[in-house]
Amino acid sequence: MNELLTISYIFPICAALPLGVLIMYFFSKRQLPVQRNRMFTAAIILSCADVIFEFFSALVVNNSQDVPEVLGTFVLVLFYLIRLSFPVLMSYYAVSITKELKPKNFWSLIAIASPALLVAVIVLFTPATKLFFYYENGNYYRGEYFIFLSVVTAVSAIFAAVYALIRKSLFEGHSFPIVLSFSFLGLTSVLIDLIRPDRNVSSVAISTAMLIACLSLTKPESLIDHLTGLLNLDAMMTYTDELISREARYYVIVMKVENIRRINSIFGYTIGSLTLKSIADFISTFSPDLSERSRLRKNIKLYEGTSASSSESTEKAIGDARRLERTLPSAWAFRLMSNQFAVVSTSEATHEKILSTLHERFEEPWHIRGLEINLMLTVAEMPETGSFASGSDLYKVVELVLPAVPKGDTVTVSERELGKIERLILMETSLEKALEAETLDVRFQPVYNIATGRYDKVEALARFTHEEWGDVPPSEFIPIAEKRGLVTQIDEFVLRKACEFLKDAEDTNVEFVSVNISVTEMASSAFPKRACAILDEYGIPYRKIVFEIAEPALMTSIILMLENLTELANLGFGFCLDNMGLGTGDIGRLAVLPFSMVKMDRSVLEEVQTSPKSRIIFENSIDVLKKMEILSVVVGAETSAQIEWILETSPDNIQGFYYARPMDKKGCLAFIRKNNAQTPKKPGRDNFIVVTE
Repeated sequence: MNELLTISYIFPICAALPLGVLIMYFFSKRQLPVQRNRMFTAAIILSCADVIFEFFSALVVNNSQDVPEVLGTFVLVLFYLIRLSFPVLMSYYAVSITKELKPKNFWSLIAIASPALLVAVIVLFTPATKLFFYYENGNYYRGEYFIFLSVVTAVSAIFAAVYALIRKSLFEGHSFPIVLSFSFLGLTSVLIDLIRPDRNVSSVAISTAMLIACLSLTKPESLIDHLTGLLNLDAMMTYTDELISREARYYVIVMKVENIRRINSIFGYTIGSLTLKSIADFISTFSPDLSERSRLRKNIKLYEGTSASSSESTEKAIGDARRLERTLPSAWAFRLMSNQFAVVSTSEATHEKILSTLHERFEEPWHIRGLEINLMLTVAEMPETGSFASGSDLYKVVELVLPAVPKGDTVTVSERELGKIERLILMETSLEKALEAETLDVRFQPVYNIATGRYDKVEALARFTHEEWGDVPPSEFIPIAEKRGLVTQIDEFVLRKACEFLKDAEDTNVEFVSVNISVTEMASSAFPKRACAILDEYGIPYRKIVFEIAEPALMTSIILMLENLTELANLGFGFCLDNMGLGTGDIGRLAVLPFSMVKMDRSVLEEVQTSPKSRIIFENSIDVLKKMEILSVVVGAETSAQIEWILETSPDNIQGFYYARPMDKKGCLAFIRKNNAQTPKKPGRDNFIVVTE
């Protein structure tokens, strides 16, 4: 005869205690609707059902003579179905961590559940239930196929472990060992059940597995904006990452409240903060989270004030909140930073309705502690979001688009505009990879010395070549690098390449190599030490490097850079003022700053050719620089006509395509050696040699 079926009360009671604590913790926090959280929520519900039905199953088994067989069998069937479902759900949870729980993997996901599904169908819908457990002589017994219930549990646990091992690289943080841990717990409970049938510890194992799995969740506190209580920027990127991984269509509204700084300055930061909270409470009514939707009603009197004059508007606002709860479809609201908010929805109708609701609300004044405040809302809506590769890409678009929207306007970002922005994002990613792989290109352009007819100076120029777009001009990729904090890496990379050039150019008598340097780098207190360390590494004298600083940067950031300019100049480094225009700069600054060279902006050539007065200013500028013993360089000379009048004004140097284009290191060194070895007949075409790369 088969073994007597035994189920103890003690194990579900023990399992219920930690499970209760977990439920209170998890459901007291706002959770994002991402797959991992949804799977975890389902697992909590299923684990609670397991504990409850195990307790009732213990009642049935231990009081089998007093419980009708039909009712007892029904309770046991449900209990074992839940027991079969839980490990399958935890396998899905493991898959959701890697973001591979997608419709395109439908058949693979069905295959995971198929053993449990097959056994469930047999147990629930066929007379074969008696093969698993049966009622006889007032007691319940294990059937000859009862072991298959344990086998299916073991198979699901093994699958989760094997999947984790195969996809180890896709798991973040501690998720990988956590998946292995709850898989081990499942297998352990099965073994104990087989060895000691009277010790059915599965409920304890399930409860412990849930506690361990909870560690793999993102802490809800890290996704909350603590001022407004809304979900924060990290939460938005996590949520949109989820939508992108599921290939779901979604719609984004980003908005900026323009008046907050003015409110802070006039009424104080308390009123400003309450205004932001009031806005947050209003847009939180778009959320499907019922506790969030009730926040507006709970806090509305605090924001509106308690004076009698405002009671009517208070009641109206409360009524609006209730109306919104009933009529608005669900979406998710976020506070990005400061006065910026976003709403993400997955329905076009919802998107349009929320947009309309926002405009209607901001046309009316906001009542904050008895004050009537009018707020201006700037909105950028994105109905086309299919091109984003990640949530961080979406936020980069927000950073680029929102500042460009006129204050108080609403702009629809078209697919075409998103394509342009996508190029910038892809360029940033490609630039980062080029820096990591050290595949960024550096070209060297010789500078012609008019007095000697030789090429004794060189400028190192960063160049970025994309496999799809070809050569990307510095005017396009340098601003991106500056915005994304990559310009420091570029500056260091170019400086190292300049040092390598000087090491190979010892026989050419090149006086120095000039390197463009960003304001960010020049203003950094660590830059002098870092620059010296690089030159010491290559054994290059400090006088061999000249740092070029653009005139606009000098005019706006001189105070930040002054200390480093002085320190580096005292060490022997040279400095060149780049892109100096006619009448735009303050040439008097050069009397007190350690600049040894000035480069006239290429726009100067166009001005001088079309305006006699501009030519007078240009000639006087060259004369002043000579008297100050500061070298002058005219940049952008490309034609013989330009060369003729440039030579008449007698600057010290010319840099342009007429004499030499930017080349790779090998080509530049060959060009300089060949030209400097000759005695030029006269400045100009006679000493021009083309070197192909």
